[in-house]
Amino acid sequence: MTIEAHLPPLISTGNPTPAQGDAAWNGATESFLGASRTYSVIEIQGDRWTGKSVLLSHILDEATGRGWRAVSGYAESRTLPNVAFGVFVDALDDLLAGCAPELLDAWTDGQAAALATVFPSVPAAEPRLFPADPLERYRVFRAVRALLGSLGADGGLLLGLDNVHWADEASLALLSYLLRHPPQGDVVIALTHRPRQVDLGLRSVLNLAVGTGLTRRVGPPELSDEAARALLPGDLSRTRCASMLTGSGRNPGLLKAFAATRSLLETGGHVLPLDVLTESLRDFRGLSDLGRLVAEAASVVGEPCGLDVLQAVAQVTDAELRRAIDELIRQDLLRADDGAARLRFSNPLLRAAAYQSAGPGWLLGAHARAAQALSGPGDHSPAILADHLDRALTTVDSADRSRTLLAAASARLWADPARAADWARRALDSGHRARLVLGAALVLDGRLGEALRVLPMPRDESAPDVAVAAEAARWRALALRLLGRHPEAGAELAAAAPATESRDADHDVTGLGPARPGMLLADRLVGQLDARIGAPDGALVTELLGALETLAGAARGRAHALIAAAAARSGAAEHAELHSVVAARLLDGLSGTAVVPHLDGVFWLAVAESALGREEAARGHHERGLRLAESRSLRALVPGFAAAVGALDLSRGDAAGAARHAACAQYAAAGTDSERLRQEAGALCAALAALQDAGPDEVVDDVSDAGPSPTPDVGAAPRPLGSLSNRETEIAVLVSGGRTNQQIARALAISHKTVETHLGRIFKKLRVSSRAEVAAVVGRAHRPGREAGAA
Repeated sequence: MTIEAHLPPLISTGNPTPAQGDAAWNGATESFLGASRTYSVIEIQGDRWTGKSVLLSHILDEATGRGWRAVSGYAESRTLPNVAFGVFVDALDDLLAGCAPELLDAWTDGQAAALATVFPSVPAAEPRLFPADPLERYRVFRAVRALLGSLGADGGLLLGLDNVHWADEASLALLSYLLRHPPQGDVVIALTHRPRQVDLGLRSVLNLAVGTGLTRRVGPPELSDEAARALLPGDLSRTRCASMLTGSGRNPGLLKAFAATRSLLETGGHVLPLDVLTESLRDFRGLSDLGRLVAEAASVVGEPCGLDVLQAVAQVTDAELRRAIDELIRQDLLRADDGAARLRFSNPLLRAAAYQSAGPGWLLGAHARAAQALSGPGDHSPAILADHLDRALTTVDSADRSRTLLAAASARLWADPARAADWARRALDSGHRARLVLGAALVLDGRLGEALRVLPMPRDESAPDVAVAAEAARWRALALRLLGRHPEAGAELAAAAPATESRDADHDVTGLGPARPGMLLADRLVGQLDARIGAPDGALVTELLGALETLAGAARGRAHALIAAAAARSGAAEHAELHSVVAARLLDGLSGTAVVPHLDGVFWLAVAESALGREEAARGHHERGLRLAESRSLRALVPGFAAAVGALDLSRGDAAGAARHAACAQYAAAGTDSERLRQEAGALCAALAALQDAGPDEVVDDVSDAGPSPTPDVGAAPRPLGSLSNRETEIAVLVSGGRTNQQIARALAISHKTVETHLGRIFKKLRVSSRAEVAAVVGRAHRPGREAGAA
């Protein structure tokens, strides 16, 4: 069973190669063997696991349906190096064993002797040896050509040859002859190969045959978006699916592996499912011992793989290293960057398979050698060195090891918190700063209860560094908000405030930002917005406005976003508009690495934009936040963003998108210990279920309780429409119908500014923060069987 055997039916085939020049074809329906056929060879080329074998199987099925003889062989000469003509034997020997006697009687003694050289089923009077004499070899080739013509004379013959890039020398010579001298009659040869590995002589013959029209060259079908997403788990967001499609190049085999690991396999050490591992290792079977050793060493070193470190890990000479690299590149297992100074695996699945197949004892020593090589001069990432130290059997000084692991944990905190937590835990003997990094990693990974036990308390005497204590308080407050314990979160921040006067206030261990007054004010405002208990404290907003000058970059963008969200909730639409524009300019201009420690700012910016009627801008920011959180495995932050995107999907009638993002939110929340996050994710699923129960006339369901936010936005339930004035009710109904503020102003003959003022009051009275939530409340009020209320 191969990876390709798990692929879905052909949906679309994409475009043929330029050399072939035909119009686009449909592999699911097109006839390859029809009466209009002018070619006698079908060449299917493509990289590993792209669907070549699936397409070959389709052509074989078509031949069988037409009443043709359809036989196929698989080239595996590397595992059976002594079998000449192996792929032809695999395809035809059983057929010859069951041939009618009259076919055998038609052979001359010379033909029978020649065929006996190739096929074990043909009786032989002398030992079967591949003829060294060119004339005898020519007679063997002519005999096989005549045999194929005879087999195809009665209804047609399709000979399928799979993976001929692995074929033995005799098979390649015979195939080249048949391409130059096609058999007579209805005989078609369909072959598959990988262009980077196919024999150069065979490639030349194929190119010539394509040019003369005797060969049709095609490629496997390119998966449609729908078919590609079908290979991925249904609880991955669309943005994550898109990144996996890009990372795999739409290669179905890679997508299958990505789905199994829920990762792009960016780093080594992934455990592949047994079937995927077995299929991946087929490419390593024919390697020499030296080639296999260097491949495993390359999987340890990582990518891009420097030759000096690779040599140290493999423990080979210069000549041996060059010889192994040539072999690995020839087999398309490794590819060289410009100048061949650095190497990469052809795809991440091969690296994972090479690593997983290496012996565990050898890996301990290999990582130790890699760590020693990387400890010398050079610009080496702490995370790379830490990865080797963590997996090595090494005598590195314990203090040096802990310092390296702690530095790496800090560097990888926002990119892979689970791994950062492992490193920080092994560095706890470094002191309270290691506790801080470990606690922060646990928060981001969703292990909130454990994080609260690890993080230093504000007045913990074991953590005398007041700057670290203040930073720890910010992380404790985040963990408490994620658990829904807002009063305690506020108390943590209040206790941390005096620490900001320390001379160490600029210290920043975890990348969240130093605990300056402006940062703590922003954290407190997040808590008020997240708790959704009325409008935020105006005095707090004023204080934060005064502290903006002390902030820069993403931290300042975050503060503007929070002020915009607070203004929108208070009905101050003009202020919300002003600060949201500034926040968007600041946050959008920064890289994901710079923004991700302030990701809640991206969320609240989207909330403010949604309240202002800029749904597309809000969607873009929510999707950016989800993409960053998912790709970096920030498990605690994924549910809020996924629920936010799902709520927007639902508000515009995209039930399929809402279902995918609801499942994404549920999956991430299930991996945390926050009941609040799980309830938030479940709210969107409940809204979807209610929408399905309501029937096709129900446009929008209750998504307000989904509370999309990285720190869940679920508070008091929205109030009924009866709390609104008549004018506010009119505006709420028009908002639920998808009208913009300008359209509402024209419909009601009022100014645009008046609409914004009323909309702010509506948000405040209904305790909502987006137009989608207003639509949900109106939808509930109008649902059949319920009171319509003031509406």
